[in-house]
Amino acid sequence: MQRRYRTITDLKINESARAISFDDSELACKLTSMGLLPGTRIEMIRKSPFGSAYYVKADGVRLALREEEAASILLEV
Repeated sequence: MQRRYRTITDLKINESARAISFDDSELACKLTSMGLLPGTRIEMIRKSPFGSAYYVKADGVRLALREEEAASILLEV
């Protein structure tokens, strides 16, 4: 059975999911220092008009992520 993953870029406004891991090990260090750890509940707040930035709430903390950062966070389906 193949397991599917989603990323933050797949979330709709007000949708939430739990972070599982990171796809990019270099970005993982930066993201964990921002408080995005595996197990963190992430909620989509809004997207920039052209999709280059994502505004999320991670365990009550609001963060802005670039598209590359958002796409590297794997979420539980």
